Amino acid sequence: MQRTKRSITNVFVTLSTNAIILVTAFIVQKILIMKLGSDYNGINGLFTSVISMMSLTDLGIGSAIIYHLYRPAANADYDVICSLLRFYRNSYILISIVVLIIGCVLLGFIPVIVGNVVINDNIYLIFLLFLFDCLVSYFLSYKKSLLYAYQLNYVLDGIHFIYYILQNAAQIFVLVYFQSFILFLLLKTICKIIENITISVYIKKHYSFTGNRQVLPLANDIRNDIFKKIKALLFHRLGRLFITGSDSLVITGVLGILQMSLYTNYHLIIGGITALLNKVFETLTSSVGNFLLDSNKSERYETYRKIDFLNFWFFGCVSVVLYSVMQPFICLWVGEKYLFGNITLFFLVVNFYQEGMRASILTFKDAAGIYHEDRYIPVIEASLNVIISLVLAHQIGITGVFIGTIVSSGIVYFYSYPKYVCKPLFNMSWLDYIRQTLKHLMTVVFCMWMVQFGISMIPIGNLMVTIIFSGLISIGIFHAFLIAFFGRGSEMKYFWNILMKFIKRQKEV
Repeated sequence: MQRTKRSITNVFVTLSTNAIILVTAFIVQKILIMKLGSDYNGINGLFTSVISMMSLTDLGIGSAIIYHLYRPAANADYDVICSLLRFYRNSYILISIVVLIIGCVLLGFIPVIVGNVVINDNIYLIFLLFLFDCLVSYFLSYKKSLLYAYQLNYVLDGIHFIYYILQNAAQIFVLVYFQSFILFLLLKTICKIIENITISVYIKKHYSFTGNRQVLPLANDIRNDIFKKIKALLFHRLGRLFITGSDSLVITGVLGILQMSLYTNYHLIIGGITALLNKVFETLTSSVGNFLLDSNKSERYETYRKIDFLNFWFFGCVSVVLYSVMQPFICLWVGEKYLFGNITLFFLVVNFYQEGMRASILTFKDAAGIYHEDRYIPVIEASLNVIISLVLAHQIGITGVFIGTIVSSGIVYFYSYPKYVCKPLFNMSWLDYIRQTLKHLMTVVFCMWMVQFGISMIPIGNLMVTIIFSGLISIGIFHAFLIAFFGRGSEMKYFWNILMKFIKRQKEV
């Protein structure tokens, strides 16, 4: 019961705080474009991608350690917890040094990465500020793993929310009154430092045992398993590096900074919503980690089906809504000149959907610590992504970049997930997984086509009315097909019963 209550609390806090964070991010980016122009917007998006790629040096140590924290946290084994945290801290010191070295090397390639761009600030100074922001993100952040192990994600979300809102308010002020991109970046870093200090103080107050200076060396079996997982996670990090970061580099290198500026606006919306929905499933990872300790394959399969259906419900509905409202929203937000074509939007949204549908299975995969078995898959996927995206970008433009990402993901959905996760954890056959995956995808694509047809038949002039009207139509159509295709399934009935019980309780109050 405690596990369920904490999961619900984590999901509620995550959704509410990240939704507000996403809205404020729209406001900040709008003002950034208005005050500094599209070149600064493109550089902001490009350097954000480059720095996120450099997080490869994290090597997945955090994921490996959090996995090993579940059991000692449940058993109140404070000695093991302290040993793991000390190991994590020392690892991050080494990581910071590696990041700094890589960043200094990249300084010599900045003109090649950025290309032709006209700005008032020194491009090298801007990159160094991005690098410094990356380095301070490691400052005291190792302690966060303890709160994840105790299923206290909502504490981290709440603290982050407070400082993010303060950061955005200060950034808007300097953009409006000083038009300074340098101050804009410095404020982000300062708020991150203060946020990490706040989290550290909270942990020290509520978990006094973390202040113990007499920490035992980490047991050899745990250390060896962590290193084994880190070696495997290196391949996963490499894969995600090229999959998530190479799109920005391909767009900038092949198509130019202007196309990157357009993509940055779409990516803020799609990336923000992806992060928002993924947070829901990330908050479930610690609960699933505890659940896997004392459950059989049948119980795991039943739970997975429910979480996967919820994953489809969330990302499927949002995909259909995005496809219908994205273009008028971009027009209203930053202007018609920042629009992609409708075909590009279609593949961008399909890419959003297929990336989002990884969330449910990754929840179990991460909770079970399955990293070594499929370690080569992300590298193969990333290589395919880069090759196909480069070829198609030259042939058909930016649409080809997103098609490349979609096609390369086939190795994950048709091979890796069924073999390395579904079979060993749930005893789920390859055919069952593929049938379920394709049924979900076809439902979403069909709903997108139906929504496009329905909206095109009704001309509406006002952009705000168009957004609201299109959104309502897309939600209605998606749920009509959801009920028609899945209404008799046990998963739909499960969540429907939860909804009915909630409504009944509210009426009684």
